[in-house]
Amino acid sequence: MQEFRRFIRGPVGKLLLAAIVIPFVAVPFLDYFSGSSSADTVAEVEGTSITRNAVNQRVERVRDMLRQQSPNMNPAMLDSFVRPQMVLDGMVNEQLIMSAAEKAGMVFTVAQVTPQIQSQPLFQEDGKFSNIRFERELRARGMSPQGYIQGLRQDLVKEQYRAGFMATDFALPVELDEQRRLGEQVRDIRYAQLDLNALRKSFTVSDEEVQAFYADNQDEFMRAEEFRIAYVELVTSDYADKVSVTEDDVAAEYEVRKAIMEESAGNTARHVSHILVEVSGDRDLDAAKARAMEAAAAIEGGMSFADAAAEYSDDPGSANDGGDLGVVSKGALPEEMETAIASLEANVVSEPVVSDAGVHLIKVTDVAEKREMPPLEQLAGQIRADLKQARAEALLAEDVATLEELLYEHGDLQTPAEQVNSQVQTTDWVPLSSLPAPLATPQVQQALSTEEVRRDGHNSELIEVAPGHYLAVRIADEKPAEPMPFEDVSFAIRERLKGDMAADKVQTLFAEAEAKIAEGADLETVASLFDTQVEEQEGLQRGGAEPSMEVVNGAFGLPRPADGDVSDLALIRTGNGSVVAYQITRVEDGNAEPLNEQQQAAALRELGNVEGQRNFRQVVALLRDEGDVELFPSRLSPNADDAQ
Repeated sequence: MQEFRRFIRGPVGKLLLAAIVIPFVAVPFLDYFSGSSSADTVAEVEGTSITRNAVNQRVERVRDMLRQQSPNMNPAMLDSFVRPQMVLDGMVNEQLIMSAAEKAGMVFTVAQVTPQIQSQPLFQEDGKFSNIRFERELRARGMSPQGYIQGLRQDLVKEQYRAGFMATDFALPVELDEQRRLGEQVRDIRYAQLDLNALRKSFTVSDEEVQAFYADNQDEFMRAEEFRIAYVELVTSDYADKVSVTEDDVAAEYEVRKAIMEESAGNTARHVSHILVEVSGDRDLDAAKARAMEAAAAIEGGMSFADAAAEYSDDPGSANDGGDLGVVSKGALPEEMETAIASLEANVVSEPVVSDAGVHLIKVTDVAEKREMPPLEQLAGQIRADLKQARAEALLAEDVATLEELLYEHGDLQTPAEQVNSQVQTTDWVPLSSLPAPLATPQVQQALSTEEVRRDGHNSELIEVAPGHYLAVRIADEKPAEPMPFEDVSFAIRERLKGDMAADKVQTLFAEAEAKIAEGADLETVASLFDTQVEEQEGLQRGGAEPSMEVVNGAFGLPRPADGDVSDLALIRTGNGSVVAYQITRVEDGNAEPLNEQQQAAALRELGNVEGQRNFRQVVALLRDEGDVELFPSRLSPNADDAQ
């Protein structure tokens, strides 16, 4: 069973998974906070533009997510896994999937996403949804509630479309048996390896040869031009010590919040059900109202609301659940629905209510007890922190406006910095491709690459690198590119020349081995040519890495020899430049131990998931082939590609 799991989750499975995951790379919540931009269009997909700025923002968000998930790994290595072109491909796939889902008539209504929003801890206070906190969190990220809800609806539609393909695949027991037979199969081999690294050590290179190579290839050993970057930084957290909040301030804010809660209809949470009749191409508003009235008449005639929802409602998320929307509070539903809900008594069906989603019949099934404002002592700490944050943001906004104006008026950063009580900081010598924190962002790298800053020596514009975090930069000094000292590169040159000699020798021996194998030479003969010994490796499994991944993959690609016989010799180059001659000596099929009922069910589910992933990968490929897609990869910001 474990071998089967390894096979399913091995290289093939991971490749399939990557093809699916990349379009839906997990950047929850923040992914909805990218506003519009005037950046260059890098792709047109089904009439929708994808901008360079949107790609760069997604790159940074994904890289930040990876850094948080793997804090002990080299950030540069993690960042290298996420390239702008890869992210753009995923965004193109997302838009194609969204277009296909819309054409298929898939939709998530506001009512359907409301419970998911209300369950987000980020939007809750004391374990309950808070509309005030909901709006505050969105406002802090430059997003409106409508924009957030629309983004969430789109993501759920894409997930629904994907699940429609992946969740419908299944595997048969006979397929599982065959998969186990092959997936858990083991093979024994004999092999002889010509090791490039060992061969490199056998060569010597004179000092004269190293000097000559250095002299003839100066362009390869140039140190990139370096710069000292001056910058002014404004960040909200620095203003926290500049503001104060008194006990009277806290008490006054508490009273304001208490009044809002008492005046808000959201104080009384209601358990709501509805029947939605959508307006579609074949049904105008009048027809939708007529169908809603038909449902109302059926309820009046004795049909239960739940049965009427199952028969008449177009809301796929609640129709088969009695029309149940759960407990809703003020601000969670369209205004028209909330107005009707506020006036309804329990277990009374409303008149038809028209919203953007269609025509509703609404029923309040239960009214929760009125929420009481917690005492001041319980909320004082949070209120104090909120007020301090708001006042710090206000001071920051004033300095941002001042600094933006002064940057244009002065030829240095010193005067603007003094006017906002900040300091000019300067980096050590660095190339633009390796800026230190806090400058290591695509926005700063792009600003430093403009003609105004790079060539003319002007201040940059004020750059917002993150909410509440601003930078202004200029080039304080620069050093042109220059040759690296010979002492710094001599060892690398020597190793390179030895490697070239070894590679030439390997190429010659590879050709000779090919010729001998074609003439019928055995493994011992090839081993003698390589000046090495024949080795054995037993129990190779798919996806293994010993003696190398290339040899393992090659061994499982060779035809199965007859029992008691060995396979023909095969010759392969490995990723590190070595050469291996090998042959199969034994094959043992998997599936020796039967699975119990529970194990078989789990294995069939896993195999079905793999088939579903493969199926959806083909769907995405078909959408790419047949969709209206135009790419402009040359417009992708080079700075995003280098951002660390």
